[in-house]
Amino acid sequence: MLKFNDDRRFSFLYDRVPACEILGEPEVMRDANETRYVYRLADGLIFTHILREFPEFSAYEWVNCFEYVGEGSSGVISGLYDCDISIPFGHAELDSYTAYIPDQSGTTKIYAPRGGENVRDAFYCDPDALNGSGFRYENQLFAGQSRRYATSGGRSSNRECAPFFNISQSGHGVVAAVGWTGQWNCEVARDIENLRIRSKIEDTEFRMYKGERFRTSSFVIMEYDGDFSDGQNKWRRLVKSHFSLIGKEGRPDSAPFCAGIWGGMNTSSALERIETIKHERLPFEYIWMDAGWYGGDEVGASPDEYEGDWYRHTGDWRTNAAHPDGLLDVARAIHDAGMKFLLWFEPERVLSDVPIAKEHPEYLIKSPYDGDRNNLLDLGRDDAWRYCFDTITSHIERLGLDCYRQDFNFEPLGFWRSKDAPDRKGITEIKHINGLYRLWDALLERFPHLIIDNCASGGRRIDIETLRRSIPLWRNDAECPANYYTELNQSQNMSYNNWMPYSGSGSGRVWGDSYIMRGAYSASMTTNYTFSERDSFGKNREQLDWIRRYGDEYLRVRPYMSCDFYPLSEIVAGLDAWLASEFNRPEEGDGILLMFIREKSPYKCAVYRLRGLDETADYIIRDADDGSEIVKSGAELMNPGFEVRTDKTRRAKLYFYHKA
Repeated sequence: MLKFNDDRRFSFLYDRVPACEILGEPEVMRDANETRYVYRLADGLIFTHILREFPEFSAYEWVNCFEYVGEGSSGVISGLYDCDISIPFGHAELDSYTAYIPDQSGTTKIYAPRGGENVRDAFYCDPDALNGSGFRYENQLFAGQSRRYATSGGRSSNRECAPFFNISQSGHGVVAAVGWTGQWNCEVARDIENLRIRSKIEDTEFRMYKGERFRTSSFVIMEYDGDFSDGQNKWRRLVKSHFSLIGKEGRPDSAPFCAGIWGGMNTSSALERIETIKHERLPFEYIWMDAGWYGGDEVGASPDEYEGDWYRHTGDWRTNAAHPDGLLDVARAIHDAGMKFLLWFEPERVLSDVPIAKEHPEYLIKSPYDGDRNNLLDLGRDDAWRYCFDTITSHIERLGLDCYRQDFNFEPLGFWRSKDAPDRKGITEIKHINGLYRLWDALLERFPHLIIDNCASGGRRIDIETLRRSIPLWRNDAECPANYYTELNQSQNMSYNNWMPYSGSGSGRVWGDSYIMRGAYSASMTTNYTFSERDSFGKNREQLDWIRRYGDEYLRVRPYMSCDFYPLSEIVAGLDAWLASEFNRPEEGDGILLMFIREKSPYKCAVYRLRGLDETADYIIRDADDGSEIVKSGAELMNPGFEVRTDKTRRAKLYFYHKA
C-alpha cells in the first residue's frame, strides 16, 4: 500500500494554532476498510477524519467532518487543507540553469487535465507543455519546485483545470482526485526525496455555530507502477468498482443509449417519435427529454431550443401548454415502448420572475451582479432543500422517471461569497455543496432504480464526488450544434476516457455518416435525429435503417468503452492526422480498435502498437465494415504493431478482435 510520511493527512489552524498541537489523541473506530478518527476539543468542536482503504488498488480515500456542540460560536478555522500529505517519491534533482535544458527522463511529470470548456482539448493534459520562458516545462517538477492548480467560478471542472492528477516519475506514480463540487485548489510540490500534495476548499476562514455540522472536501489517491496508460487504467477500474452507480444493485448494468427530444415540442410530436421508435424497433433504451417543457400554462410550445421564451422560466417546474396532460401521456408511451424516461431539470438556477422566487425569496441567494436575473437556490437552507427535494421527487414519482438530469448553467462562486459574513468565509459554499450531496444521496436512496445525469454547461462539474453519484451523459456543450465539429468529439472522446469509465457524448442530427456516428461512440451516447420539430423523423426509410444499423453496432461496441483504454495516437491533432484508440478486456481476451482518418491526411498507412494483449496467443481481427478477418499473434500486434491501409480520407475504421 501507499506509504505516507506522516499519520495525519490534513492540516488546519484553530484560532491560528496548528491543529496538530491541540487535537490530542483521537477515538479510533474501525469497520472493515473504514477507520474513523474522532477528535474532541474542550470548547465543543468535534473533528472527524474518515479514512477508507482499497487495498486491491493500493488506494485511499478520506474526508473530514466538523461539528460544533458548544455554546455560542467556535474558534476560527483557517488554513484548512483537507489533504496535506508527503509521500516518498524517488530522488529528484535540483533544477540547474546551464546552456543545456536538463534531461527530462527523470523529472516528476504532472498530468493535470484542463476543465470542460467547449474546446477540442477539454480534459486534455500535456505534461510537456512549455511555460512562458520557452525552455522549461509547465507541468514538470524538480526538487524545490511546486505547481498550483484550481478551478474557477465555483464549478469543479470549469475552464482551467479539472480536479484529477496523474503524477509520475520513472515508471512509478500516483493518480489523485480532489472531491469537491465547488471551488477547490491543489498544490503539488517536490523536494529531493518526497512529493507533497495539499488541496483545499479555496478561501475558507470561519467560525461555527452551535448545532452546525458538515463535511469538507475529500481526497482519493492511488499508487501505480508503469506508464501513464497503466496508471489511468488502474484508476478507471477503481472508479468503476467503487465510485460509480453503473452495475450496482438495482441500477442499470450499462450507461444509457438515448434518443433525444426537445422538451418544448408538442406532446403529439413527442408521441409520434416514440411510436416510430417502437414500431421500427430502433435500439434506443431511453427517451431523453431536454429543457423547454416547463413554465406553466402561459408558456407555449417551441419547436426547438432556438425558438420561444422557454429559457425565461427556469425554476418554474410546472409543465407548460405544450403538454396538456402534464407529460403523463409521454411517460406512459415511453414505458409502453419498453424504454426508460430521462427528464431535464436545473433546480439550482431560479429566474427572478418565476413563482417560487416571488413566494419564497428567502430560499434564494440573489445575484451580486447588476442586471442578472439569475438567483441561486440555497441548498444550504433546510427549507429550500426540502422544497427542491419534494419538487423533484414528485416528478419522479408521477412520471416514473428512470434518469434525473440536473444541469447547472451559471457560476455560483460570486453568489456564495456575497452571502458570507467576514468571520464565516466559505460557509455558504460548504453548506450548499453539502446540500447538493444530500439531495442526490436522498434521491438515490428513495429511488433504488434511479440514475442521475450530471450536467453543468456540459462537463463543468465533474469530480470524484459527482462521479460516485451520477454520470456526465453530456460532457461538453460543444456538441450542441446539430452539425457540430466531429473532430472535436473524436479528440474529447480520447481525453475524457482517460479519467472516467462512464461518460456520454452526442451524435448530433446529421445522419448517414459513419465518420460522425463512430466519433460519438462512448460508454453512453445520445442521438438527436428525433430532437427538433423542425426535423422530420420517421418518414425516410433509408434514415431509419441507417439508425438501426449503427445503433446495433454501437450496442456491440458499448461494453468495451468502460474497460481498459489505450490512446494509440496523440489526442489533440489537426485535420491532417489519424487518431486511434484501443479498448481492451484482458479477462475476456477481446477488444476494439477505433480509428479516424481525417480529411486532409496525406497518409495511406499507419502502424499502431496495441496494448494489453497476451503475447503468446493469436488474435482474430475483424473489419466491422467489410467483415474481412486476419489472424495475428499478440506479440506481433504489440510490436511491430497492427498495420492499417486506406486510400480514403474522412473515414472511421472499427475493428473487433478476440483471442483465436
